[in-house]
Amino acid sequence: MPSQPRPVAVLVRDSWDDFGWRTMFHLWVIDAHGRHEIGPVKIGALNMSRRAETVIQPPEEFAEIPGEYFSVGQDDTYYERLAGLGDGLRVAVLEGLRDMAYDEEVFELAKEEEVTRTALWRFLRPAVIEEQFRRIARGGLRVTSFGVTYKTPAFGGGDELLLSFTVTRDVLPPSNIHVLTGRNGAGKSVLVNRIARAVADPEAHPAEVGRIVEEGRGSRRSFANLVSVSFSAFDDLPYLPDSETFRTAHVGLRIPSSTTRSPRMKSPSQLKRDFADSIEACLNGEQAERWIRALRTLSYSGSGLLEEDWLTSFTATRSAARRRTAARKLFASLSSGHKVVLLTVTRLVEHVGERTLVLVDEPETHLHPPLLSAFIRVLSDLLIDRNGLAIVATHSPVVLQEVPAHCVWKLRRYGNHLAADRPTIETFGENVGVLTHEVFGLEVTDTGFHRDLSELVDDGLSYEAVIGRFHGRLGGEARIIARSLIAARDLDDIGFEDGR
Repeated sequence: MPSQPRPVAVLVRDSWDDFGWRTMFHLWVIDAHGRHEIGPVKIGALNMSRRAETVIQPPEEFAEIPGEYFSVGQDDTYYERLAGLGDGLRVAVLEGLRDMAYDEEVFELAKEEEVTRTALWRFLRPAVIEEQFRRIARGGLRVTSFGVTYKTPAFGGGDELLLSFTVTRDVLPPSNIHVLTGRNGAGKSVLVNRIARAVADPEAHPAEVGRIVEEGRGSRRSFANLVSVSFSAFDDLPYLPDSETFRTAHVGLRIPSSTTRSPRMKSPSQLKRDFADSIEACLNGEQAERWIRALRTLSYSGSGLLEEDWLTSFTATRSAARRRTAARKLFASLSSGHKVVLLTVTRLVEHVGERTLVLVDEPETHLHPPLLSAFIRVLSDLLIDRNGLAIVATHSPVVLQEVPAHCVWKLRRYGNHLAADRPTIETFGENVGVLTHEVFGLEVTDTGFHRDLSELVDDGLSYEAVIGRFHGRLGGEARIIARSLIAARDLDDIGFEDGR
């Protein structure tokens, strides 16, 4: 790279191939403070044809690239790093490369070109370019606060239910994950499916699926794309249309319904193919670093996910082909539970971006508590980094432990009427037992070991007799509950006798 007395931008060609198009470069900026790696950028030109030259050939040196050329960075960090060099240099580079995120006229000029749709936008969505990339390119923040309200249909002739979901940047605990919880039959999964259709299906009627409202948004969609995650074998997945203007993706064991086919189960080979296709996108630029960070979080002590030196070896490998091979071998070697979480995380890294809505239905189905907790942390970190939102339907107190109370809705159903409240206690970091009682209340005390203890206490047994019936095999919580039930019984007896 040349050493210059004034700032200079350098494009280094990359051999990356997008279905025959070779448009990828890596941008470096050299100034008085040194060399700065900005990141991958793709450059196209008007009227490029597959039958002619598919390798882009910009001039060797230029202050501004000729008018038939245009470019776009391949990640939000590209624009963030440029912004970090100061306003003057940021504007000079973006204008010099005729960046379509920075310049709306260039965007409109280039958006219908074949090279744009096939190569430059292969891993990008137009909505992200027009919103997040443009915001950063013009000096704004990479991550912003936002909030939406979901208005349900009027259940059973009653009123609409309003559920708010607000994301606030730079706060602890994070607010990018929201939870719908409640007893079986409360309607969590049904609500998630209705939200999916309200967001993704322009043909869906609000009276049937409800609607998403965001103040000040006008006619623009509140979300740029949708990812639904479910590993239940029994979910009736709704048909969600997928288009160039709004992309939808499903992660799970079933293939969603279409206009011509009902939902059906995926074979192991199909799940393996899902992973292979997804890892291809995740080894491109900053996505690879996000994927590696996610695996580090999942590889907690005792997780059994990775061998000790796997990540060290993987990060030291610079070849995309070798990384792809290593990732596929890893997937093939894992247990079913680890395959589920690795596939899910890989697909999320691939698809989550600015204003992505992620809908997750009962993640506890295939994940034991420590792995579930790690997965929720990975999801939260990814959403914070990418400025997205997740809504998780769950029974699990392990999920509630990771989310603040103002991000939790407790659903209750009375016949055809649905109600929702916030928890009465703070949920983030709370004890699992306390959270279970908060959500399920009497349902817990009427089942399992609680019922066994209650029946013995109602029969008049003393504490020692209760312990004896179980041959001393009672845990600490059960012993506390037994003492409490006996104390309550004895107080009732005293009160009755005093009142005679």
